Amino acid sequence: MKTSLVVSLMLAAMGSAVVFTGCGDKAGPAPGAGADPFQPKLLIACGDDGNTPDGVRLNPKTGDMIVACPNFNTNGKENKHPGKLMKITRDNQWEFFADMPAHPETGRAGPMGMDFGPDGNLYVADNQYFYNKEHKSRLIRVRVQDGKAIGCEVVVEGFKLANAVMFKGNAVFVSDTFFDLPDKALSGIYRIGLEEMNQGQPVKLLPKDQFAQDAHCIATWETLCQDPGVAHRQGEKAGADGLTFDAEGNLYSGNFGDGVMHKVAFKPDGSVAACTQFVKDWPRMTCVDGIFYDAKRNCIYVADSEKNAIQVVWLPEGKVTTLWENADTDGSGGLLDQPCEPALRGDELIVVNFDMPFPGLRNTAFDKPYTISVINVSGLERPK
Repeated sequence: MKTSLVVSLMLAAMGSAVVFTGCGDKAGPAPGAGADPFQPKLLIACGDDGNTPDGVRLNPKTGDMIVACPNFNTNGKENKHPGKLMKITRDNQWEFFADMPAHPETGRAGPMGMDFGPDGNLYVADNQYFYNKEHKSRLIRVRVQDGKAIGCEVVVEGFKLANAVMFKGNAVFVSDTFFDLPDKALSGIYRIGLEEMNQGQPVKLLPKDQFAQDAHCIATWETLCQDPGVAHRQGEKAGADGLTFDAEGNLYSGNFGDGVMHKVAFKPDGSVAACTQFVKDWPRMTCVDGIFYDAKRNCIYVADSEKNAIQVVWLPEGKVTTLWENADTDGSGGLLDQPCEPALRGDELIVVNFDMPFPGLRNTAFDKPYTISVINVSGLERPK
């Protein structure tokens, strides 16, 4: 459906304005659907124990959704509301799932992206970058039995900013958002085999100045921030972010700072065949945070944190449409408040709102309520 107007819906009860920006195609509803079928609704108000939610993943065995809550907004010097994992039950109750082990040097835990492995355990990126930038970030295995967490252990050490986590077969892929090298703003993706993580000692990655010698590092790219579409974020050098696989086994990753999506293709032996820039659609999509593949519709949902938007990248061509976009809000009623991670539960798109503002984003304030939104995508159709 072509959109050439700016539509403002004044929601008096919410005290905020919802805006569709008319810069091109918007994802179309099915015939007969309502005027705004994709308006987000409130799924969960997280409370203080989830004031900065980030990653979300469906437990395929129980139907519960696990939510990583690093709580960066309040987990500073006072270590108030330590990082933990929470759970959204199948009937949408907000419950505790697990404490995350604090790093022995920082005294903090920063759970972010995560995924369930083929062993049934949950693997969680522990982002220590906001507390110590010297390769302190880790991958934590949360042992899960009968839907409950029964223990944790460190399985990989040496990331800078461990971010997204995604399994494919017996290997886990983890994005590292900053390499912090002096000449280029590089970031990349690491692959670690389950067998290697089961040797009894944490796998130790090489320092970033030796990434080319580290067999675990399978792809890198540079964040440039040179396009006028992101000129207001010239200092934002964050790179590799969300991860997802399509039905053919190709790996996709967001580049947060450049607002583009990269694609990694593999050879039959598992080695990398190509790493290319797959989608660049400025000024529509200027930030690619968390991403999630929808096999039913053959598309990838993108959390566009800068615009308070969910974009849809249609495969295989890479066409981008906007599912929903709104103005700066506090998240009341489920409106987007710096979305960082989408995930599907049936036809429900669960969207986590990070609400941790920094310069250049539409979100300007950390404020209550702390929320997780839901969008019904049952009527979403491929654009003509």
